[in-house]
Amino acid sequence: MIYIIILVWNGLKYLPKLFASLENLNYPREKYQILAVDSASTDGSAEFLEKLEQKNQIKLIKLQKNLGFCGGNNVAMEMALQQGAEQIVLLNQDTFVEPDFLLALKKATETYPSAGVVQPLILHYQEPHKIQTWGNDLHYLGYGWSGGNGVELKNGGEEIREGKKIPYASGAAVLYQAEMLKKIGLFDENYFAYHEDSDLSLRAKLAGYEVVLAPQAVVYHDYDFPTEKNKIRYFWNEKNRLYLILKFYHFKTLLLILPMMIFMDLGQIVFAIKKGYFLEWLKVRGWFILYGRQWWRARKKVQENRKIDDKKLTSDFASEIKYQAVSNLLLDKIGNPIMRVYWKIVRKII
Repeated sequence: MIYIIILVWNGLKYLPKLFASLENLNYPREKYQILAVDSASTDGSAEFLEKLEQKNQIKLIKLQKNLGFCGGNNVAMEMALQQGAEQIVLLNQDTFVEPDFLLALKKATETYPSAGVVQPLILHYQEPHKIQTWGNDLHYLGYGWSGGNGVELKNGGEEIREGKKIPYASGAAVLYQAEMLKKIGLFDENYFAYHEDSDLSLRAKLAGYEVVLAPQAVVYHDYDFPTEKNKIRYFWNEKNRLYLILKFYHFKTLLLILPMMIFMDLGQIVFAIKKGYFLEWLKVRGWFILYGRQWWRARKKVQENRKIDDKKLTSDFASEIKYQAVSNLLLDKIGNPIMRVYWKIVRKII
């Protein structure tokens, strides 16, 4: 049984299109179950979902408060695992799927049995001829972005290789093997939101699983990542970026990249002051002091259970930051060339 989990928070404007696309799935209805989780929405989303539940189209979980992307999905994933799920598929509330989307994902799990994580090809809803992500990229300093964003499809996507190994799978639309989740755990709720999907993919790799792309499974994402950060988003992105690398790297690797972390931190300080986020920059560093035991336990658990070293873990990490939204002359002409050369040296020593 495949469980499709949809976390909803004030997403009423998207839900009719999403559930209409799910009604057209070319997959036996008795072989999948839809779990919708409402995170205390106030826009009528809960009432919309209640009507679907009355028609036996979904099972609804109503939360009393917003637990974030991690907490909300974890509630549903725990229920799915208890009910015997074999695979769990997460879909954002602002996604829409092709009829054979689920069939293609299932086929990928059979073709690549070592894959614990499978991502569909995610396209821009407003520009369906353009890719939103064909697997997310991860920089060695913890920055992540949508791989292939804006690239135009050719030949209907046939040029994108089935089973291609990817740095990490986007949480917007992804399949997780239930057996894998039982071994490595669910989302780390220290993240709340942002980077939880990269964390889970890295844990999968450390446990010996592969993270692959299934381009025949097509999802459309009606979402544009905001180029202007606000203070809350800046805090979570920056804190989670540092948490990710401190959690996963061996001490040797952390020492090797420390000069580049300091170099990037100087840039972060300038950016934070310029944007009025310096207090948030301080709060990020304060978090690691206040919650030292908490993140240290998470790090210790990861290090104890890993089956591969950092050289293999980082084999597909990016050496430059190529995300268009943060592109600027200073980064392109100075930052990226320095980071590229530095990583080339470090990779030989790890």
